[in-house]
Amino acid sequence: MLIDYAAITHQGRVRKNNEDAYLVSSLDGEEPHVNSLSRTPKVCQVGLLAAVADGMGGAAAGEIASREGLAAIAVCLFGHWGRFPATTATEEGLFRALLGAAEEASAAVLRYSETDRTARGMGSTLTASVIWNGHVYLCQVGDSRAYLYRHPHLLQLTRDQTLVNEMITSGFLTQDQARTHPQRSMITQALGCPQPIKAVLGKVALRRGDRLLICSDGLHGEVTDDEIKSMLEHGYSPRRSLELMLEAALDHGGRDNITGLLLSLDDPAFPLPLEGEEIRVSTPDVEAIGTNDNSVLARFGRIFSGRT
Repeated sequence: MLIDYAAITHQGRVRKNNEDAYLVSSLDGEEPHVNSLSRTPKVCQVGLLAAVADGMGGAAAGEIASREGLAAIAVCLFGHWGRFPATTATEEGLFRALLGAAEEASAAVLRYSETDRTARGMGSTLTASVIWNGHVYLCQVGDSRAYLYRHPHLLQLTRDQTLVNEMITSGFLTQDQARTHPQRSMITQALGCPQPIKAVLGKVALRRGDRLLICSDGLHGEVTDDEIKSMLEHGYSPRRSLELMLEAALDHGGRDNITGLLLSLDDPAFPLPLEGEEIRVSTPDVEAIGTNDNSVLARFGRIFSGRT
């Protein structure tokens, strides 16, 4: 599988520390390297993990939380997915592994905070994806985002787990009001929470030419979706596209740490998109994933789709 990718991270214009982190890792047992990309990227048969985390907690605690969370999810995914023969792999097994890895990552962050008094209360968002078998499988905790660009349309694949998003869903806020709401950064789910997390899973069929963007709110909070779409439609390299997004985020204020991870999916193994084809995101029943219910995949439903 031929995948070109790049990542960029910046502390922004206001913050003293950079609490964001990113990870790209083949799930083949090699040690995961947070905030570092391999010069010779490879994709093993059991998939490629790409993830972004946005830590919180003050001082160095947020930096530790995001890195601990990413390292834990990579190790756990290998242990419960990557080490098994690709010939026996199933989609449901990957969803179970993703859900379990997110829960273990949350537990790892919580354990660290309990052993270090200076790190009490630290946490992190997590937006993780595994590219496998012609699809991207998503796991979302918090408000970092995943987008898919399929010329000429951009769709946000994840839904922010935030207070303002709940208010939008309930009809108390509009999208425009949410962008400037004083509590727009208040998340309702995070790794490191003492209570069980409620991760959201998803699945999207990939097409040749797709661009997968995973980013922290320091990017999507400063750069509008229309601006992101405009930068991606030029067809620049992943690195150059991210540089343009970073410049825009800094020009708009750079009030938070800024991180983006962009994957260019140009492998001939991916089918070409059909004319007028929508990007569709489906989601399994998370509660059923946690059981031995074999009918989970039969209950898949399209939660949203579009050519926005």
